[in-house]
Parts: sequence; structure tokens; C-alpha cells
Amino acid sequence: MNEPAGTPSPVEIADRSDERKKVARAFLSPVSRFPGREGRVHRGIIDAYHGETGLPMAQSAAIALNSAWAQVIAGHNSAAGGPSSDEFRDVSLYNKRQPMILRKLAAERLFQRLSVPVAGMPSVRVDPEDVVVCPYSSTVLLEEAIATLARPGGVLVCPEGYYKSVAGHITKFGLRLVTCAVTPDAGFRIDPQALAHTLEEHARQGDLCGVLLTLPGNPVVADYTVEELVEIGRVLVDAAVPVICDMSFDLLVEGHTPIGAITVVTADGPVRLYDRVLSITGNSKAYNAFGPCKIGAACSGDRGWLDEIRARLRVSFQRETTHLARATLEATPADYLVHNRKLLREQVDSADRMVAGIDARFGRPLVRRLGSRDGMFVTLEFDESIMAAAGVHSSSDLEDLLLMAAGVDCVALDRTGSGRMGVRLNVSTPRRGTGEDDPGLLDELFDRIERLLELIDGGLTYPGVLLERRIPARSGRVRAVGVLRETAVHELRVALAPDDVEQLVRSGLQVVVQRGAGWRADFTDAAYEVAGASLVEGPELVFAAADLVVWVKPPAYDLELMPLRRGHLLLGFQDPVRRERRIRTLRERGVESLSFERIQPDSETAQPDPLSAMSRIAGGIAYREGRERLLAAYPDRPVRALVLGCGQAGLAAMDAADAYDDVPPTAVGRRTEQKDDAYAHGAQEFLLDPAPEEIVEHIAAVQPNLVICAAGHRGTPAPLLLDHSALEALPSGAVVVDLTAKAGGNCVVTCSDETVTVADNITVMHRSNFPSARPKAASRAYGSAAAVTILRFCAAP
Repeated sequence: MNEPAGTPSPVEIADRSDERKKVARAFLSPVSRFPGREGRVHRGIIDAYHGETGLPMAQSAAIALNSAWAQVIAGHNSAAGGPSSDEFRDVSLYNKRQPMILRKLAAERLFQRLSVPVAGMPSVRVDPEDVVVCPYSSTVLLEEAIATLARPGGVLVCPEGYYKSVAGHITKFGLRLVTCAVTPDAGFRIDPQALAHTLEEHARQGDLCGVLLTLPGNPVVADYTVEELVEIGRVLVDAAVPVICDMSFDLLVEGHTPIGAITVVTADGPVRLYDRVLSITGNSKAYNAFGPCKIGAACSGDRGWLDEIRARLRVSFQRETTHLARATLEATPADYLVHNRKLLREQVDSADRMVAGIDARFGRPLVRRLGSRDGMFVTLEFDESIMAAAGVHSSSDLEDLLLMAAGVDCVALDRTGSGRMGVRLNVSTPRRGTGEDDPGLLDELFDRIERLLELIDGGLTYPGVLLERRIPARSGRVRAVGVLRETAVHELRVALAPDDVEQLVRSGLQVVVQRGAGWRADFTDAAYEVAGASLVEGPELVFAAADLVVWVKPPAYDLELMPLRRGHLLLGFQDPVRRERRIRTLRERGVESLSFERIQPDSETAQPDPLSAMSRIAGGIAYREGRERLLAAYPDRPVRALVLGCGQAGLAAMDAADAYDDVPPTAVGRRTEQKDDAYAHGAQEFLLDPAPEEIVEHIAAVQPNLVICAAGHRGTPAPLLLDHSALEALPSGAVVVDLTAKAGGNCVVTCSDETVTVADNITVMHRSNFPSARPKAASRAYGSAAAVTILRFCAAP
């Protein structure tokens, strides 16, 4: 199929994927935390990307290999335990260019299925003269075979679902890779009609050089009947072009019939595909060979083609490596291959059960496996609608999301020429990113994936994940940033100060600012123009011009009336608990709400995130205003505070108590490590994750007259810590300042933006704009943190 203009080439897709994984390694570590279901937390990356089976070599082969090593070390002297001198010196058997012993073994072992009779067809006998071998890798043979077909402007046609690195091997020789579609169902089989159409089109254009098949498949192993293979074979015969078949996974798949074993009946008589197809394989997968024991092998009835490939090969065998490879092949029994196929199928069946469990728990099909139950990989296709709602628009996005949000490294299907929303996972032996195997990793792998789907169903987005983890976006989606005039009640701040705008402009971004956006924070329109911004009149013009719109709080007007478009990013405080339905509606339109409430503090730098910056200001002001209200009614009382929460707001409240020289407060935290922070900021006592009744007991004993409520986890409902019993235990006239009202409140009677008086003159107060009491300083702090976030997100990956 011909791709639309601007579509990245297969090589560009592969290169971007590889570069992106380097980015991940810079931001993720073996201790990075990734969520699982039911509160589980996993650490580090799972490598489901690699292509090894993880199965041990056959015991008999390992023994033979040890013996061969000993013989090689002993040298060429058979009396000293070395190989038989006559064999070892046989220039044909151990020939450095094409050792006959390995060609014989390849014909007998690696290409054994070509000789299995197919019903109604003559069997194929693979003669060692029909075989070419090379040391270490079948990739060398693949490249040299491609090179024999190459000519300027030529095309090699590959059905979708080719090996992830094959594009580089093709373009290396000046050829262009053209993909044709497979069947749209889960079977993922080569579509003969689509293949014929593509071949005919390029034959007419005069640029068709050949066909590259991947059978039985990688990433997706597909099941074919003999009749289906004959139909594909007929298309290949009619096209009359050379065919390369990568059959590296042949012996990992139960009952596979190689395409080279097929005979097609034509008007001119029977045509053996063996004479038209170059079949390439190796001993690294089925035989689990490694290092100097590995070989690649190719066979075909077209000996002229084999001679061309043989002439191009520049890599020679050493007699010693030939001896090691020989030992591996000769000593591996057939039942070893049968046993391994059974083990691999059990792993795939386990993965199938986990996929079925995910769909059952969601009550709808979100994930489906493609292809057959054989092989070492499972390829999963994800529901496109839920992925689109999360801002995932390609399998490369999905690959990146799984890595960044779930710590699962995998292969995107667009690396294999497929446009499906799917990824390839190694389920035979997923391993830690640090290289260790773990028998429980398959369960953990799917636990991570299911939790990610739960989070997406709850509003998580791909750009939001990148912002949370401070990882640059995969592509340059943002060219223009828009700044709104705030319309929330009593909001005096602005999202970016002129200095922040100047920083973004210097970095190559355009900035559009609504007129009057900064005047309540004492920033003039002229200052924004000097900083390099363009000024526009209304919010509609900001939304129309900007790819990313940044605010402090969600606008008071209806966003549906704005010129929103798919791909728009809305950045700022989102009030995700109360606005969950509105955010979901925007997602359905392709508009992504990026929440500062969900971005975690960066422990490695001194740069605060926006929520931390505002929380510090809010905590200090909340303490001051609560203190003033208390002392206005009871000027002679010492202020004795209870601070719920040891985040930035809580620590700022403790700092304020210390600055006023009040009685050192009691701090309440959820984690042991918060204790030292609380004491460092002036607390005299620390309560670790107390139950509500324990808080009541503490209040009754200590009698705090000022309570600062600042306990909560970003983007989630606030815990209820002050119940009615706690309020009743407070001394008369006590003041409670709740900073968590928009997340539900820490206090049972808290009302957003209201002051409530309950029995015994206890006052519970909240307002949502504490930082607006210092609008200029707060805007500078918010803008600085927001600009850093925007630049990180927009940085070149």
C-alpha cells in the first residue's frame, strides 16, 4: 500500500522507537514505581521486548557442547582429546567458507519440515548443495539475499507483520519497502488478493524486485491451511519474482507447513515454490544456540541465486566454531523441540486466560490476541476507542504509554508495517529490565496492563502520564501556547508571567495571551508584548491559535462554546474529582485535560511543580487567616495548632506557626518518612496514619484551637479525618481551615468556598483562592513551575 504524504517511513518509525527507549532509560530506573490492581505497586521495567525464548539448551546438547569446547581447547591433536584429525582437516567438511557438515545438518535439522510430505504434493528433498550457511546469524544471509535483488528505485513487497528490524535491512541497499494488508480479523493471515493487487501495481510501475515473507510469523504467528498456502503460492508464481521467506520461527510452531514445501499446479505444469523461494532460518530460536554456536542457513532449489549469495558472503567460519555449532545441532533430539513447543503454548494459553480475565472484569472486549496459540510472543490489539480517548493515536503511542505508565517494554505493531493498535509481548520469558528472570513476571505483566486500562477508563491520558513523570512528548505536538484571563470567582492570578512567556518564546514556542490576563496580578499587556507574546481579545482567539492552553483554574464559561479541536491540550488545575464527567466529555472529543493535581513532586530537583508551589503559599496564608480569626475572638489565647497532612501546604503551615512563635504544632502524616520533615519544620509531635478515633483522643488530650486540613493524595478524594466526634472534642471557639474542600474535604462539615459555624462556636472555613491573596508572587511561582512543565513536555524526545 502507498502511504499518504508525510507518513513516516518504516525506518523512521523504527528509529524513533529506538530513540524513545533511550529517553525512557534516562527517566525511568530499576526503582521506578508502577501501579498494579488492588493497590499493588511494582518496581522497575519489565522487558517484554526482547526476542529470546529463555529456554535452556537441550541437556544432551549442553553435554555435547561442553565436550566440543574441551576438544577445541585441546587443539587439533586427536590424541590430546581434540577433534578427529581426519574430519577436522577435511577441507570440505570443515570448509571455512561453506562447511559441508553444517550444510548437511541444516538440510536435515533446520529445514526438516520442507521434506515432510504435503497431501497431494511431491515431497521436497533438501540437498546440502541447496544450502548456504553463515556464522553467528541468519540476519547476514537475509541482508545478502536482499542485496542480490536490489536495484535503484526498486521495491520489495512485504505483507504487514514483518520482523521489527527488517525495514533497515531493506533500505540499506536502496530498496523501498512496500506493505500489503493481511486479513482484518484476528487471524492476521496474508491476504492473497491484497498481495496480488500490490504486486500487480508495482509490476506495472516497473519497480518490483521481489517479495519478503515472514512465515509462520513474527510478531504474529498465523495458522494456514495447505489450501491457503497454495492460494498465496499461486499469487507468487503469477508474479514471477524472487521470494525470500524468513522462517526463523518454523520449529517453534506446531504443525507448520513451510511455503517452500508447496507445489502450485499451473497451466504449464506443476511449479515447486522451493525453486522460487529462498527460505532463511537459524539455530538460535528452536535450538537456543548462543554466541559462537549460532549459525544462519538458507536453502532454495534455485542454485544460481544461492551462488550469488555465496559469492557475496564475506564472513567465514573458523573450524572451531563449526565444531561447536555441529555439536549443538547433532545432539539436540527431536523430543526437545516438541517439549519446548508445548511449554511455549502453555505460556500463550496463560496469557490468553489473563486477557479473558481483563475483558470479563471490564464487561467488554478491550484487548484481543492476534494470530495462533503458537510461538514465543503474544500480540495484543487494544480497543481503539478507549485508546483514542486517552490520546493514543498509533501503536507507537501505545508502545510509549505502556513503557512510561506501566513500565512494560514491548514492540509497537507499526514497527512491523501494521496499522493496528497493538503491541508484541514476549510471554515466553519476560524479564526485569536489569536482566533477571522471574517466574511470576507474566502475572505481573498483565497486572500492570490491566491497571493501566483501569486508570485510562478513569480519565488517565497519555500526555498526562508524560507530564506526571516529567518526560518529553514523543512528537512535537505543541507549537503555540495560549494564556487565558482567569474567570473563576475571586481568582487574581495568571498562568504565566511575562518572564515565563519570554522563556517559552526563546525556546521556539509561540505564545498567545488574552488581553488583560495579567492585570490583576500587576502584569501589563505591554510587558507580555515585550516578552514576545501576541495579544488577542477574547478566549475564543486563544483557543483557536494555541495547541496548548494553560490556565490556573478551569474557566467559568462553557468550554463547549470554544473552538476546541482534536488534539487540543488544556493544562492547569483541573479539579479532577468534581469535574470528572466534564473531563471525560472533553476526552471523547479528543481534547486532553492535563492536570497539575496529578503531577508528582520532583525529588531530584529544587524546582517545584505548580501544585507544590501553590500549596506552600496556600498553607502559609491559611494558617495566618485562621490564626487571625481565632485571635480576633480570643486575643489572649496561645495558638496551638493541629496540622493534618505533611505535604507542601502542611509544612508551610508548620513554618508559619514557627514564624509567629506559636506553640509548636502536632503534625499528622501517612508515611514514616514524613516524620523528619515535620520535625524539621517545627512540629513537636507526629502522628503516623491515625484512625479518626485516634485523632479524637489526641484533640481531647491536647486541645488544639486551630486545625489546618491539608491531607490528601493528588487528584484523588481527600480522606475524612475530622468527623463529628472530633469537632465536638475541639475547645470552644476553635477554628478549622480546610484546604481540601474541592477533593471532598478532611472535615465532615466543610463546604467549598463557605464558612460554617457549628456547635460551641467552632468555625470551619474554606476558600479556594488562598494564593490569590498574594497574586503577583503566586503568579510568578505558578508560572515558573508551569513553564518548566511545558518546556519539558515539548522538549525534543
